Amino acid sequence: MSQLAIAIEESLSDSARRFDPVTWHGEQWDLSHLDPFAFRIDPGLGTVLTVVVVFSCHCFTHSFRRDTRARSEIPRHEIYDDGREQRVLDAQRYALSRQFLRAIATSLHTRRITIADRRQPNFVTLDTVNADGTVSQYAVFFETGKDRQRKRRMFVRIQSAYLLDGGLTKRQAVAGKVKFNTLLRTAYQGKKIGG
Repeated sequence: MSQLAIAIEESLSDSARRFDPVTWHGEQWDLSHLDPFAFRIDPGLGTVLTVVVVFSCHCFTHSFRRDTRARSEIPRHEIYDDGREQRVLDAQRYALSRQFLRAIATSLHTRRITIADRRQPNFVTLDTVNADGTVSQYAVFFETGKDRQRKRRMFVRIQSAYLLDGGLTKRQAVAGKVKFNTLLRTAYQGKKIGG
């Protein structure tokens, strides 16, 4: 089962995709900004769709592989477990998600979107972040899908969001661009994004 399918299935229950607060080095992180939300849009189908946006824990955590410490050196209070996977709480990802992520998710229909990986398929949109005077790219990776249980309902799953180290990969840098309405329309019609 794909991550999007799991997210859709879970979103059908009342408490789905709502993250409980976590504590990182004595500081409580409120994760309510990552609660699911919905908006309505006609992506050019002549009918209005409800789009439910859900977030992954990857928006405020990173993998053990990305950590500079050996796994045995990571304090237990920094490990986040959502029942399916364990990851490391990431203060930078958390702060950026609080500052930018919801606004980015609500403005996908106006943003430049790049095809991140045609095989999955997933997509990325970038924001330039100038927190300390330097220019960095905040990448938001997401996927779209149709709800198989309810007509005219789509899902957007924000898979991950973080500052890019060195920019997009070569493949992503030359990848095609696509409009959000096109993503919704093709997913709704059961089609794939073309070359």
